[in-house]
Amino acid sequence: MTLGRTPSEIDGNFAGVIENNFTHGSASLVLSRLTDKELAGIARLYRQTNAGRPPKLLDVLASRLTAKELVRVAGVFGVNDVNAAVQRSASHSVASMYAARVATGEVTIPTTIMPMSGPAPTRYMTLEEIYLEFRTAPVGSLGPAAAFSETVIYAGGQVAAAGAVGWKIGSEVGDLIQEYDPSLWDAIGGTVAGVADRIQSAADAVTNSSGVQRGIQEHNADGMFQYPVSSSSDPYGDWDATWDLGNDIGDGCFD
Repeated sequence: MTLGRTPSEIDGNFAGVIENNFTHGSASLVLSRLTDKELAGIARLYRQTNAGRPPKLLDVLASRLTAKELVRVAGVFGVNDVNAAVQRSASHSVASMYAARVATGEVTIPTTIMPMSGPAPTRYMTLEEIYLEFRTAPVGSLGPAAAFSETVIYAGGQVAAAGAVGWKIGSEVGDLIQEYDPSLWDAIGGTVAGVADRIQSAADAVTNSSGVQRGIQEHNADGMFQYPVSSSSDPYGDWDATWDLGNDIGDGCFD
């Protein structure tokens, strides 16, 4: 799977990428690493980008998760839709345990789910999709910092370079960090404008670099998030999003 090279491609691919990530990764592990707010964001964007098609993601989850995990999913995707998927795709034992948990009132809407900050979620929706796609992939699922690092590098190096899409990557990714991981925002440090400028500068540097310099700029961008991709077991990133960084690490450039 690929994320896409323009906002419209990314939007069109979102549902399929999320389905693929949960199909080929460890669904339970990925789910356990998502916050309630991230899971709710996936549910909201999945509905929007999958409109008119069967909810394959729910069938994937029903076939791969435990009854307890499915109760959590039902809290954000909706009990009726998850019930239907469980009836279609879960094993008999999981379906029975899930039904018993639902009957005792275990399904709840997490209190941490709040409307997204800012005047309109669509203002940064495509960057949100990129983040959540990485967040459910192997490297990005390690933590928000890794997913945000990949988002900045991908948006700067792939999408912006391909189409001059006009995103204000710094402020929009900054909004998402404050929304999904305020502690990461505090770790980056500085004023709101200062952090946004640093993110934007990192994305611009990746966009305008090539060859050896590109690996260096990807490494610098990753450094802003405390090197989560560089220090992972796969510094090439999900879908080779940080390919040049991985090559330079393999060559010992940052030892």
